[in-house]
Amino acid sequence: MKLAEIEKIVIQCLVENLKLSGEPIPNITPDTKPGCDLSGFDSIRTLEVLINIEEKLNCELSPDKVFLDKKMEDVAVSTIAKTIHKIKKELNS
Repeated sequence: MKLAEIEKIVIQCLVENLKLSGEPIPNITPDTKPGCDLSGFDSIRTLEVLINIEEKLNCELSPDKVFLDKKMEDVAVSTIAKTIHKIKKELNS
């Protein structure tokens, strides 16, 4: 799976989470930092989005691996997608 496809899935899962929570849905780009830029986005919502991504990609994603010792507020969609892409490559090798 290509990185751009994973980015689209991450963005789609973020939008779905915001819709379910009733939060406003801003334009989400690869540069968006969910923990900083999205209203009401906290650690619980991060886990909800990761579970949704896992279901769409059919793979297990540990929050520790995805955020790589970084603060959630500092991680952009593109970084999340790159990390997931790397995890998926490792699983397939």
